[in-house]
Amino acid sequence: MGLAQAFRAVAGQFGVGSDDYHDYGDDDESTAPAEYERAARPLAVVRPQRLAFSLVTPQDFEAAQRIADNLRADTPVIVDLQACGRDLAERLIDFCSGLTYALEGSVEYLGEKVVLLAPHHVDLSSEAPGGLQAGRFLNQL
Repeated sequence: MGLAQAFRAVAGQFGVGSDDYHDYGDDDESTAPAEYERAARPLAVVRPQRLAFSLVTPQDFEAAQRIADNLRADTPVIVDLQACGRDLAERLIDFCSGLTYALEGSVEYLGEKVVLLAPHHVDLSSEAPGGLQAGRFLNQL
């Protein structure tokens, strides 16, 4: 397929008939109708969206409601389980695992007994040596 045939194929997909192509000179762009010329648009500065985190330090299982509400509102949640007992930590880890699965989110360990729950639109990556998964606790996830 030659260059002219390729241009005709692309022009045909945009509603420009093959007859319209032959109306122009190959070297003279000034004869092109104004409807086919692109107007210059000003450039806009694109800034990344700020991402706010919610920190929850549970003292009882009622904190699960705050965790769920924040994650359902598409806010990443840091859950610090260092101050709670082992039984409560196990229940909350089970709850957080089910919650992130149901909302198609993800879970990452930030440290010993500290977990980050991220909504589906937040990508998490680990560049730490050994990965964030190396220090798993409770072996629940």
